Amino acid sequence: MMHVISLLEPIRSDLEQVMRLLHTTLAGLETPLGSDLRGMVGNGKCLRPALVLLVGQLFCAPAAPFHKLAAAVEVLHTAALIHDDLVDGAMLRRGRKTLHTSWPTGVTVLVGDALLAQTAALMAGLGHPQILRVFAEALCVMSTGEIGQLLTAGENHHSREAYYRRIEAKTASLCAAAMEMAAILAEAEAAQIAALRRFGWELGIAFQIADDVLDFVGDEARLGKPAGSDLRLGLVTLPVICHMEQAGGDAAVEVVLAGQRDEARVQAAIEAIRTSGAVEAALDEARFHARQARESLAVLPDGASRQVLLALADYAVERRR
Repeated sequence: MMHVISLLEPIRSDLEQVMRLLHTTLAGLETPLGSDLRGMVGNGKCLRPALVLLVGQLFCAPAAPFHKLAAAVEVLHTAALIHDDLVDGAMLRRGRKTLHTSWPTGVTVLVGDALLAQTAALMAGLGHPQILRVFAEALCVMSTGEIGQLLTAGENHHSREAYYRRIEAKTASLCAAAMEMAAILAEAEAAQIAALRRFGWELGIAFQIADDVLDFVGDEARLGKPAGSDLRLGLVTLPVICHMEQAGGDAAVEVVLAGQRDEARVQAAIEAIRTSGAVEAALDEARFHARQARESLAVLPDGASRQVLLALADYAVERRR
């Protein structure tokens, strides 16, 4: 499996320009927060900015507006991570302490809000009301999804439907919006816009399921967080659901979900899930969504950018971190 850096080599210089734009845009916030914020912005796989840039290249559009849109999408993603980490009580993100563990809660909330304002400003500068509409709709879906998760905490522990609703709001909606906004900016046809949105949606689902699998079987040093991080927070992901379906229930997992999360019980639950068929079952679902993503690109013009998008659908599932 090719590494994402190799896959994105054709747009490396564009991604570098996006990163420069990001840090220029966020200079005011970086002054008080310093490396704590710089370590979050653009420090991941840059998948969403890459999707935006690839759509621009797919339609041979001028690069500068896509740099701005890609930066806006990454700022939005960072704001969502800051708020999610605070709400979930997560202590680590990509091997670094989360923002709310170093700064007061009020500061953390306001930093996320400021990033959302920066996102709106960048998108408004593109002069496309439709793009602002898609942004607003995506932000609403992401927020209401998080609210629903909080209000129903402890309910429907083994519900596949609840899990999909959560990851659709958390991950798929932003990937779909990034593709749709980029397609609008490229002045694509309606059918092409719909196809690219579908690609982003299916890719986001595949990516999140694979993330949830890696939470159990990935290398902790590469992931930058302990194994079973979601389980430790009481979050039910697809490997857990598949395991419970296959086993007809499992006391080792159920006690952890019920709140008994000492290390010995957590490790027993992780081992039970790892050694069952749950991991492969979850990956099969991720592969299904990756195939759906690939198939959606059939109406798009062929070329190098389309081939990279196809490869990213495979990478989303087969990656190791």
